[in-house]
Amino acid sequence: MPTNPLLDLTRAKQFAFEADQLNELMVTFEQSLTQEMAIIQAGLATGDALKVEHSLHALKGFMPLFAHESLAQAMTDLYQTSRDKPLQVTGPIFTSLVPSLSGLLVEVRESLSAL
Repeated sequence: MPTNPLLDLTRAKQFAFEADQLNELMVTFEQSLTQEMAIIQAGLATGDALKVEHSLHALKGFMPLFAHESLAQAMTDLYQTSRDKPLQVTGPIFTSLVPSLSGLLVEVRESLSAL
């Protein structure tokens, strides 16, 4: 797992005006990240490019609010790749990002448990 923090709440705090709103956003993001990662992995396993693309699109929307800029950009780039390239290209890129996405998920859960 990466050692640098992957969770960056700067933009989420600008979006959420109150602590309760931020908490709700984080809960939604935690659920979405968990679900979409599983859907992407299943889509890659079954060769379902459309399923992978849709889940990457969902994550791409959340990432700028919660992830460090470099990870958010990597997800945006991966989504674009999924639209332009076959799963044989998208799959390995996603797999290379799984440790960072898993690390982000751990950080989100830790942050939520500290509230």
